Amino acid sequence: MQRTTIPYSIVVPYLGIDLRNIKDGLYYIIPYEQDAGTFMPDWHLLAEPLARGEFYIGYYSALQIHNLITQPSLKEQIVVNRQIKPSVLNIKGVDFQFVFHNSNHFFGEKKIWIDSFHKVMCSDLEKTIIDSLFKPDYAEGIVEVAKAIYMAKDKIKFQQLFDYAVRFKSQAVIKRLGYLLELLEIQTDITARLQELRTKAVVPMDTELPNAGTISTRWSILQNIDSQTIKIAITT
Repeated sequence: MQRTTIPYSIVVPYLGIDLRNIKDGLYYIIPYEQDAGTFMPDWHLLAEPLARGEFYIGYYSALQIHNLITQPSLKEQIVVNRQIKPSVLNIKGVDFQFVFHNSNHFFGEKKIWIDSFHKVMCSDLEKTIIDSLFKPDYAEGIVEVAKAIYMAKDKIKFQQLFDYAVRFKSQAVIKRLGYLLELLEIQTDITARLQELRTKAVVPMDTELPNAGTISTRWSILQNIDSQTIKIAITT
């Protein structure tokens, strides 16, 4: 992964207001009551000016916005529809990662409130789940994705989730989603419809773990993480 570090120093005082450089030609105002040496804006608010084009906040960062994380987020993940180089910018120790999605995968975004004053462009709940199932390693692993699905089960629009899975055109998404819905005993009629869409080609459950384990023939999933590990994690 290509990485660069952006200097974080005061560059221009103007009318008594400190402006801090984020990257070339991009500044933010340091609030009067804040310490200029330590202040960092909300990471989510930096996504739009850094992307400079179509984008949405996705993956684990989106799970955070949807209040579905159990571990702290250590980076900001920004989904874009074009290649951005370098793919990671480091600003005062925080990584801002640009994740490229092609036209088949770039959809499902909307403005979401992050506090009483600000909205940001973020993947909606259902698209956040689909993206995270596609690349579990970008969402802190399949266990965290399973936790998010279980926590959100009463809010998920399952028809929309199914439509997104079909539109995304990924067998990995279809199989992981169907497998988890059954494992977590979430009652929805889309499970049977996902089963009809699956092919016989086997995909790993977790992309971060070695390709070893038993195969679920029902879902064509390589269970490289034990199902009980996932179920136990839901209750802890």
